Amino acid sequence: MLAVALIALASGSAFALPETGYIGIFADAAHNTSPASGGSGYNICPPQYGQFQCWIWCLPGERGLQAAEFAVSFPPTVIVLAVTPHYPAITLQVGSPDGGICISFPEGNCQADWIWTHHFTCMSLAAGVPAQIRIVPHPGTQPPAYQFASCEIGYPIEPCIVLCPLYICYPYPEGPLGVEQANWGAIKGLF
Repeated sequence: MLAVALIALASGSAFALPETGYIGIFADAAHNTSPASGGSGYNICPPQYGQFQCWIWCLPGERGLQAAEFAVSFPPTVIVLAVTPHYPAITLQVGSPDGGICISFPEGNCQADWIWTHHFTCMSLAAGVPAQIRIVPHPGTQPPAYQFASCEIGYPIEPCIVLCPLYICYPYPEGPLGVEQANWGAIKGLF
């Protein structure tokens, strides 16, 4: 719920960028996570040998986004068939998403809104097996981290927050966050 609220706040033009930037993996090109609006951005369940898409999306922090470092962890039940970087928005790319990647946007082209960095076409090797595709720390940074370079002079490095993994075949509504079953008396007893 918190992730959905943060996305809703950050995606509206009437709201300022968050203090700290976010990075996440989504199942649709619109990074939509609201089940009420038909979004499935955080949970998919392809059939065995079925193809599916996912995107890495970044929301810059209040100081903008000039570069990013991160890695992507794929479960053994997923094969990546194709990776499409967001060219020409990305002008420099060193490494690979699964081994650790550093990307940079053009000089003077500070990102100040949601932007996707990579689009993946994947294939599921298992049907109905819960798994996750996750953003993980870049193993080549010291210490390993996922981080953004802001657009301030000198492009200082700052942490970012992993907003969401892509859940594969998690049951809904229990899903990855879980739902606690309780009656009204038990809820009142908490306060």
